[in-house]
Formats: sequence, C-alpha cells, structure tokens
Amino acid sequence: MSTQVNTHHEHPDVVGSRNKLGVVLILVADIAFALSVLFVYFYLKQQDVGGMWLPRATESQAATVPANAMGAWYLTLLAGLGLLVNNYGLRGARTKNPTQINLGLGAGALISIVLFVYQIIQMRQVEFTVTWGAYASCYFLITGLSALHFFITAFIGIGNWNRGRLGLYSSDFWHIDIANVWWIWMVVSSLLGAFALSNP
Repeated sequence: MSTQVNTHHEHPDVVGSRNKLGVVLILVADIAFALSVLFVYFYLKQQDVGGMWLPRATESQAATVPANAMGAWYLTLLAGLGLLVNNYGLRGARTKNPTQINLGLGAGALISIVLFVYQIIQMRQVEFTVTWGAYASCYFLITGLSALHFFITAFIGIGNWNRGRLGLYSSDFWHIDIANVWWIWMVVSSLLGAFALSNP
C-alpha cells in the first residue's frame, strides 16, 4: 500500500493572498459603482429637468415628498458599531482568544442582520414609489444598494461567526481581516448615502 502526497495543495497564505486580491477588486468595483450613483443623484438634482426631481402633485399622483434622512444616519451609526465589534473579534483572533472571537463575530453578524432588516423597513415606509420622479428613483437606487451591501455583510458575518464557533481561526484568520475591510467600506458607503439623502 502506497501513500500519495498531494503536490497541488497550496499554502493557506497563498490562498488567503489570492482571496484578499479578489475582495480588493470587488471593493474597487463596488466603490466605483457607489460613487457613480452619488454622481447621478446630485447631477439629476442640479438639472431638475422639467421639474421631475421632486414632481408636484397631479390629478393622478401626490407630490413626491423627500424621505426623512434620519434613518440613513441611524444605519451609519449601526454600521460603525458593527465595525467596532468585528474589530474586537479580529483582535481576539490575533491574541488567540476564542471567546473574544465568538463574541465579536457573533455581535457583528447580529448587527449586520439588523442593518439589513432596518434598511428594508426604511424603504417600505416612504410615501412614494420608484416611478415618482428622479429623486424617488435615486432614493431606491441608493437604499437598494445599501440593502444589498448589508445582505452581503450578513452573509459574510454569519459565515465568519460559524468558522469562529468551530474553532477554525486558531492560526489563520485572514477571513476576519478581509471582513474588517468590508465593514470599513460599509461605514463609508452608509455615510455617503446618508449625506446624499440629507440633501434632497
């Protein structure tokens, strides 16, 4: 009986480096898209072609009233809290403290779920639909992108927490490191969205 050695196995650092590059490329693309959405928002607001940024009331449709932007600022604060607790979990991974890893990553996953649900609630509470002018379209584009971000964050957060629960971060924890970079972008993108929606 002979034992075969798998010569195609890659070192975890090599895999981690390649995955980090993939996440960086995704971030670059996402940042470019988010900035283009903000450009469209302020461009259409400035142009206000035919008074269609915030259309006045007609016989068939009420006037488009801007949404309250406070919810967007609350989301930014929650995202900041998510970044802090994920960073807490990352510090636990660096010091090989499994309790700190599980607490930080578990709290981060929970916050990301709350962020996603709260963003959906915000979108459902507005008194207009996507067809009610340029502002309405941009509002749903910004909040929809935000909801997608938080859904991805929840997916990543639950996965990282589960890996921490299983004790898989005893030596190799680049997953948490990448998630921390993603959380930073969540805070920045949420802040940009809140700023835009505060200027209808």
